[in-house]
Amino acid sequence: MEATALSLARSVLDGVISSAGSAIAEEAARLIGVPKEVDFIRNELEMMQAFLKVASAHPEATVRNDIVKTWVKQVRDLAYDVEDCLLDFALYAVRTSSSRAGAWLPGAIAERHRIAQRIRDLKASVEELNQRNQRYHIVFDNPEARVEVQPVLPDYDMRSDELAFQVSEIIGREEEKQALIDQISGGNAELRGLRLVSVWGMGGMGKSSLVRMVHNDAALLDEFDCGAWVTVPHPLDNPDVFAQRLKRELGVAELGEYLRAKRYRVIVDDLLSQEEWEHVWKVFQTGNKEGSLIIVTTRREDVARHCAGYAAEGHGHVYELKQLGDVESMDLLCRKVYKSAEYTLPGDMVEQANQILTVCHGLPLAISTIGGLLANRPKTSIEWRNMHEHLGAELGSDLRRIPNVIESSYDGLPYHLKSIFLYLSIFPVNHVMRRTRLLRRWLAEGHIARNRDMPTEDVGERFFSELINRSMIQPCKVSHGSIKATRCRVHNMLLQIILPKSIEENQLFFVEKHSSIEVPQSKIRHLVVSRWKTRDEKLENINFSYIRSLTIFGECPASLISPKMQLLRVLDLEDTDNLKNGDLKHIGELQHLRYLSLRRTNISKLPSSLQKLRYLETLDIQDTQVTQLPRGIAKLEKMRYLLSGVNFKKLHEKMAESGMGNHNGRIFRRGCCKVFNADQFSVRAPKGIEKLKNLHVLGVANVGKGNGVSRRLTKLANLMNLRRLGARVTGLTEKEGDELCKSIGELDRLQSLELRSDSLDFLDRMHESAIPTHLTSLRLCGNLTKLPEWISSLNNLAKVKLLGTQLKQQDILHLQNLQNLALLGLWENSYEGDSLEFFADTFLKLKFLDIGGLGKTEKVKIHQQAMPQLEQLSLKRCPLLQNNKHGLSGVTHLPNLMELVLMNCGEKGSLIRILQRQVDAHSRRPKFLIGKSKMPTRTAAE
Repeated sequence: MEATALSLARSVLDGVISSAGSAIAEEAARLIGVPKEVDFIRNELEMMQAFLKVASAHPEATVRNDIVKTWVKQVRDLAYDVEDCLLDFALYAVRTSSSRAGAWLPGAIAERHRIAQRIRDLKASVEELNQRNQRYHIVFDNPEARVEVQPVLPDYDMRSDELAFQVSEIIGREEEKQALIDQISGGNAELRGLRLVSVWGMGGMGKSSLVRMVHNDAALLDEFDCGAWVTVPHPLDNPDVFAQRLKRELGVAELGEYLRAKRYRVIVDDLLSQEEWEHVWKVFQTGNKEGSLIIVTTRREDVARHCAGYAAEGHGHVYELKQLGDVESMDLLCRKVYKSAEYTLPGDMVEQANQILTVCHGLPLAISTIGGLLANRPKTSIEWRNMHEHLGAELGSDLRRIPNVIESSYDGLPYHLKSIFLYLSIFPVNHVMRRTRLLRRWLAEGHIARNRDMPTEDVGERFFSELINRSMIQPCKVSHGSIKATRCRVHNMLLQIILPKSIEENQLFFVEKHSSIEVPQSKIRHLVVSRWKTRDEKLENINFSYIRSLTIFGECPASLISPKMQLLRVLDLEDTDNLKNGDLKHIGELQHLRYLSLRRTNISKLPSSLQKLRYLETLDIQDTQVTQLPRGIAKLEKMRYLLSGVNFKKLHEKMAESGMGNHNGRIFRRGCCKVFNADQFSVRAPKGIEKLKNLHVLGVANVGKGNGVSRRLTKLANLMNLRRLGARVTGLTEKEGDELCKSIGELDRLQSLELRSDSLDFLDRMHESAIPTHLTSLRLCGNLTKLPEWISSLNNLAKVKLLGTQLKQQDILHLQNLQNLALLGLWENSYEGDSLEFFADTFLKLKFLDIGGLGKTEKVKIHQQAMPQLEQLSLKRCPLLQNNKHGLSGVTHLPNLMELVLMNCGEKGSLIRILQRQVDAHSRRPKFLIGKSKMPTRTAAE
């Protein structure tokens, strides 16, 4: 706990000292009349910071000294108080710099006196804390103590993200996987009745990873019509929550009839009690087709046996997952340490490695986390001996104390990682977190310090990758065409370690349905409302004036968002139920707000007071009903991320649902965006948006049509920091199209471009000097007479996704030699030829080919030596595909194929039998999915 307090105090001080030293703050201090006081506070805080660096470098001395421990917490609390004051101070500084005359009005003078008095009071508090330090001789005498050097971010091998995801799932579990499959199959081809297998073992044993391997096994997939993976939410006190999750996974509106008609395979992950199972079972009682399968994972043997008893006679099984063997444990440890499957362990370190593994007791999570810790330390026998001595002294041979091994990895984190990892305790058990959501929240909270040599986004990416490399977080999804994990989760055992630390440090408080914890008298900095009860007295007893982040999961309590939250930085309402426009009426009064997410809520209109949020950095209204931003949003000059409209993947799904791929693509001849009313899936760009020069992400913004569109297109080039642009344009004249191309070419930092229009022919007129050669991602929705030739020069492109472009075979030639293209999506009449061919020595880096909704295509042919690295080939909704060997030919020419998908293409029995024989003979035995469902390990980036 002391290390946690140290890390939090240091993180806060880093931001406070930076704020106190700004030019605006110094000018305002002179105007208020307290420049000496502000200088004194800043200097004292710098001394405290230096002390905390020494204390961080020698935590053992801090632990031994309760006085130091108390003083560190007092430093942290005082740092928060100073930062709160400086936030107030900064707002005043900005107002006075923009309105000199208003600084002398009676109200402004009173405010000036109030802030000045608060600063003087803080100076007195700082002096008192300093005197307390001297009185009790807190600074320990250690001649060898050295101030820790600010860590230099290492150059990570980013491939280790993906390796971290795969390693713990495959090391030493092949026998267990086969044993579990044998239990499921039972050697009986004519299985009747419901099958139920319970997999149990202690936390961190790898139950979910093992079951995921079985869930995706190609042989088992062929037995079932559909499948779903549902992680049980805790506490589960009624069947409805589980039923809703199962419906969402299966993509159906009504469960009973569906389950009676389908032979299903459902994973019920992380069941805690027999009572929870009773609620789950009520969902399945509505219908069970013979031969269906339920797999349950749980930590308790009694729960496992209880669940298995509900299967048909002879079809209930219990499987205990045990520890890894010695060989497998050593292999996993070394792969984590060396971040590679190819490693050589020096002979003098083998003994130390074996001793470390003795304390881990074959628990994969413990081995992975200790391996992640050792990976960032010197790889010497002395270092490993010290690690073993530290672990052995705490644990002995008691397996029940294995969480202490995992906690050692947390204690070994550098302070800049410790604070952001602790921050993840805000999210519920089993919650999957989007990487960009975390990075933007960390930035808003000040956990990512400004770096002269690297953009803050890149620093955040490094921090995220380092947590993965240390096995502190588990990557859940890796995007196509990328090696970055797009989502992650915290293992339950790790969450159990950091959650008490957050709560004990009075940083975090939960208001949830079954919690009996009383509201603390001390200050609450982060508030989480989860599965809230309609009447909860706790909310009435909370002092909202110190809250810095408010996160809601489930239903949003009425009138919760109030002007009392004067220090709120993060308001995260993503996926909140029953959120109404009126709930945001006080949003303009939260003047320190930096992060506002309304993603996937029912909000349809933003209040005009939004323009008052002069510190707002992130506004996320993606997948809401908002189609227009309020006037004055251009005043928010600190805005970095403006996300709106419907993302490209969701647009593709909506077009597919609407049947736009039917009728041989005739509907697309009128313009896919025009017919589909794509305006409802974008947000109209407000006047003056070019003033937001800090914007890194903008989209999807509707920049046409209407008066002034020409000027708006020209001024887009002012957004020089833009990395990602999504634009909806309609009715462009030739001149306006040329201006848009020119503006795109002037955005030197642009990496991702998405354009939607009824016609995209203006792209063919892109001048050579304007070609955006730095693009890594390109998404196009709309009719193209032909694919512009300049696209073939974009050798940084990793992803191309097309909707309604109506391309021909010769257009594909412009894509085939792109040097880094890893993902190609041809969706909803993006191609209109009756034959689609991929020729030899083309698409050399392509790994994912996703074809869907091609209403005219009859044949897909893959020539020898085409797409040599392709791992996944998917064909969906291609009804005219020939039902013979010509429908899809050349699968045998894909040496690295891991998955083949053929779905919703009509009755294709002959083609399926031909492809099945080819898959069976393939050296890699790829999965062949024909309308089945699986648990994805990779998904297209959103």
